[in-house]
Amino acid sequence: MNEIFIDSNIILYLMDANDHKRSIAQNLLLQKPLINAQILTEVANVCKRRFKYDKDQVVQLWIDLLTDCIFVETTKSTFFNSIELVKKYNFQIFDSLIVSSALNSNCTILYSEDMQHGMKVDNRLSIINPFI
Repeated sequence: MNEIFIDSNIILYLMDANDHKRSIAQNLLLQKPLINAQILTEVANVCKRRFKYDKDQVVQLWIDLLTDCIFVETTKSTFFNSIELVKKYNFQIFDSLIVSSALNSNCTILYSEDMQHGMKVDNRLSIINPFI
C-alpha cells in the first residue's frame, strides 16, 4: 500500500496561479496518494465557494481524484482515533480525521500546508509541508 496521504490544500494547489506550487501538487498526485471523504468534501466546498464550480465540475473533480488517488473509508474506528488525536495533540476536529485516516492506513507521510511541518504523530506519521 502507498505510504503517503495528502490534505485537501495540496489538491487545491492544482488550481493555483503559482506555477511552482501547482507543479509540486501535480507531482504528489502522480504518486497515487491516499485520500478520504473529508478531503473530497473540503475540496468540493472550496471549489464551489472560491472557484465557483458548478455541480458537474465538482462531480468531475471527484471522479478524477477517485481515479488518481487511493480512497480510504472513514470508519467508526477512524472517528474514535480522531477523538484521541484531538485530546493528545490538540488538532482541529477536521484535521484529526485526516491524520487518523493516514495513521489507520499505515502512511508514513501526510502532506499538508496547514498543519505543523515536521511534526511526528505517534512516532509513525510525519507531517510535511511540501512547499517549504
